[in-house]
Amino acid sequence: MNSKVQGIIVLGVCAACLGGVAVFLSKTQPADKADSSSSSQAAKVNPEPDESVVILTRCADDIASVGVKNEFGEFAVEKPASGKTNWVIEDLVSVSQDFTAEQSMVNNLDEFEAKKTAEENVTDFAKYGLDDPQTVITVTYTDGEVKTMSIGDEAPDARYAYARIDEEDTVYMVYQRKLTYYTGKVTDYVNLTMIDKPADDDWPDYGVLTVMRKDLDYDMKFENDTSTLAGGISSQVMTEPVFSYLNITNSTDTTHGMWGLTASECVLIEPSEEDFRSYGIDDPYCEVTLTGDGYDYDLKIGNAVYEQDEDGNNTDNVVSYYCYVTGSKGRECIYSVAAASLPWASIKAEDVISSLMTTNYIYDLDSIEVRTEDKTYAFEVESNGSSTEELPDDANPEVTKVTLDGKELDVENFKSYYLYIMGCPTDEICFEEPSGDSVLTVTMNKKAGGEDVMEFYKDSSRRYIVKLNGVPSYRISSSWFDLCLKNTEAAAADGKIQDTY
Repeated sequence: MNSKVQGIIVLGVCAACLGGVAVFLSKTQPADKADSSSSSQAAKVNPEPDESVVILTRCADDIASVGVKNEFGEFAVEKPASGKTNWVIEDLVSVSQDFTAEQSMVNNLDEFEAKKTAEENVTDFAKYGLDDPQTVITVTYTDGEVKTMSIGDEAPDARYAYARIDEEDTVYMVYQRKLTYYTGKVTDYVNLTMIDKPADDDWPDYGVLTVMRKDLDYDMKFENDTSTLAGGISSQVMTEPVFSYLNITNSTDTTHGMWGLTASECVLIEPSEEDFRSYGIDDPYCEVTLTGDGYDYDLKIGNAVYEQDEDGNNTDNVVSYYCYVTGSKGRECIYSVAAASLPWASIKAEDVISSLMTTNYIYDLDSIEVRTEDKTYAFEVESNGSSTEELPDDANPEVTKVTLDGKELDVENFKSYYLYIMGCPTDEICFEEPSGDSVLTVTMNKKAGGEDVMEFYKDSSRRYIVKLNGVPSYRISSSWFDLCLKNTEAAAADGKIQDTY
């Protein structure tokens, strides 16, 4: 039977079964459930009457300013000066403001509605919290009229709060969500983007990013590299504490996360030296610099904010950090930034580097020399082109011959051997200078000139140190090293190459 027809039949049977179950349930459900369902249907037929009332009758276009007084202080959003398009808060003129939020704050008062009238002819405003209101919103219109809306206690239905207009004796219930613009701090209107993200077609040339951390005994430095392999390799490289190519999946947030970095909260504007000490900015736990042509950013990551348990005690989980950035105009603030947005505060070099020690295509090599303590193998490589040459009909360069002491070897088998060498582990960096002599040296001679040299030194009974181009870079297991020696002998004899060590 046709699989599609079978599917239709099965679906039909399932639908029939479900229909039977629905009938069964409708006949056996408790009476109160049935009544509840009926009530729900009735509510849809007879919806709750609309008792809303407009308590600020004028439109937002008529507003000249909005003043706010609440538990955190006072501030005002002013009508834009002539020729300017954005509203402005004078208390924030030294920092970048969130003009969109300010515009929304004003627009929110456009013919402002209350859900309903709570009580008329009120004489006791204390029972609504309006004798000493928590928030007072003063709206000044362009013709000079002034309206005041006072916000009192939360209503029994927590979605609403009590409100009063001017000195009227009527109390209204208004949506809490419509009041959030006026119940917070002035810093809620600070632009939380700490470093602007360039447009897609206007990214600057990558410069140098340096990560310095108190808990590491090395700095990490990242720079541009134009010679890397495609596919899983970043166009940036790590140059300190070791040279390494990067895994593009794991490294992008580190190399490019400064651009567009956004805080979750502005804690303090125009901080003092004492503020810097209080928030750990004067002696930061982590410092990240990103410098290049036309930009010079310095991000200081200070004290951590920890998640708390049900007793109010700090756990080990870091939620956010206090941060300060220079080099970005209008960001004279201490921010709170989510830990997830700050990879530099937790990464180690091993987290972002590639699994490849070098990125040489095999067809870009002229020869590979492998020198052990007992013997030297000089593998000669021939190919029909290289990665820098254009081949006819968009053909890909290929290795055409591999020889050892004049003997031609199986090309595919040798490729497997080369892949094993390229896969030398990079999951533990090491920049300790090894002692003694090299026990294995692999030299990759490039057609275009130059070479990459991997030198292996005994470190312990189960570990070896690898120097890449003369610089201590990695520590590897003896199992990989031992199998490399066996694979070298196998490659020389066209034997099977193993990759499990």
